[in-house]
Parts: sequence; C-alpha cells; structure tokens
Amino acid sequence: MKKNIPTISLNEFTNQETSVFHFIATEDNSALYQKIPHRRDDHFLFILQKNGYSKIVVDFKEITLTENSIICILPGQVHYVTLVDSGTQASLLIVDSKLISKKNRGIFEENYFDYLSVSINSTTSHFLNSCIELVEASQKLSTSSEVIYSLTNTCVCLFADAYEQIKVSETAISRKHIITKQFKSLLLKHFRTHKSAVNYANELNISSAYLNEAVKLTTGLTVSYWIQQTILTEAKRLLYATDNTVKEIAYELGYDDHAYFNRFFSNLEKMTPLQFRVNYRK
Repeated sequence: MKKNIPTISLNEFTNQETSVFHFIATEDNSALYQKIPHRRDDHFLFILQKNGYSKIVVDFKEITLTENSIICILPGQVHYVTLVDSGTQASLLIVDSKLISKKNRGIFEENYFDYLSVSINSTTSHFLNSCIELVEASQKLSTSSEVIYSLTNTCVCLFADAYEQIKVSETAISRKHIITKQFKSLLLKHFRTHKSAVNYANELNISSAYLNEAVKLTTGLTVSYWIQQTILTEAKRLLYATDNTVKEIAYELGYDDHAYFNRFFSNLEKMTPLQFRVNYRK
C-alpha cells in the first residue's frame, strides 16, 4: 500500500549537485508516456526543447512543448510525459535545490501555478543549449565545483530571465507585486497549516485587506483562490499517487474534519475525492 508519493532524488542520477541529460525521440516512445503513478522530485528540473513537439502533464495540467521552448518543474510538482513526436530533441538540466538563488527561486515559485512553457528565440535557445553543454563538459573534465556552480547558475539565470519576460515589466513592479511574490512563496511552505488570508498577512506584517488588494491587483485572483488551489493540487497528488484514505489525506492537509474536506474538494473539483481517484487511475 502506497502511503507517500514516490519521490525521485537527485542522488539516483548522480553523486554531484547538478546533472545533464540529452534526449532524442525515436519512432517508438510508448514507454515514455505510459500512465505510471505520479512522482515528484526533490530537485529542480529544467527542460529546453530544441525542436519537435511533445506534451507533459504537470499537476494534472497538460503542457505543450514545441521548438525553442523551455519549462521549469519545481520540487514537489508531479509530472509525466503523454506525447513525444519522433525526432524531438531536448536537453534536461537537473539542479539541487540549494544551488538555486533566493531571487531565482522566487521567480520560479511565482509561476508555480501558471502551467506554461515559455517560448524563446533561436539565438537564446542556442546560447542556453551551449551553456548546458558546458555544464556537462565541466563535469566530465572534473573541473572545480566553483566552475560547475557558475556555469549551472548561468543556465538557471537564463531560464529565470525567460520566465521574467512573460511577467510585468521592471517599471511596473510595485510594492504590491513584491507582496504577491512573498505571499506565493509562503503559501508553498505553509498551506497545510495556514488556511486564511489573515494567516499570511500576519506573516507579512500587513493587514489581510491589503494582502487581498495586492494579490487581486497583480494576479486578478483572490488570496482565497490561491490557497484553495494549492491545497486542491496537493490533494489530487495524494489521491492519485497514494492509497491513503480520504480521511488520512484530509488530516495530512490540515483538516481534522474529513467531511468538511470532502465538501471542500467536491465544490472545487465537481466530483468527490474518491471519484477523482477512480477517474484518474483509469
């Protein structure tokens, strides 16, 4: 009986803090997109798709990758491949979480629920691919850790820059934008215990009214929406990838009353937790 979502550790790939993989799709890639139980990583996964067409599912949302597109999958997000066209080429960079700067982590966390790939131009794609290859070469040459870290950070910064381009311009960034980023970062850490805007406002030393105003202005959605979606996403992960009862999942997510959790899930997803489990395990 599975009680926890399978977690893939960086140690399973390498004894180093970063690793590179290159992928070229063949005619038969059926093994890639068999619907196996979701897994989550304990590290960051950066994907650069150089050409072709593919689809992956991240937290039950299907994402399309085409030529010169990138995506960052964060620790804790669960994912699997659903389609890869023959000839598709991609480079994968796996990075230990502790190597990601606070600034870059904030950028990726802000996009946690956007579920988008980002298109980049061919020049940037070529440059990014060259940087990834340099990381790989530096490891093979057994260069110093400082060199590997510097090259890895360059790659991560290029991913972060691309994500930043789809957000507001630098001149439009305000205190409310900063508060929203801080809120989303706290949300990923405390969603099991903090269930209201007041909880997060207290963490940020501001009023709940001002927090709601900031988040609604910068995202178009309320604080309550983001809290609910975070809890709902983790509930889906646990329902799909573990055999825990609804009562056990409710308790793990901070609900003593599993009947209340059942209503909460059903209202948002338009099906009960058990119906969701059955539908997605077909």
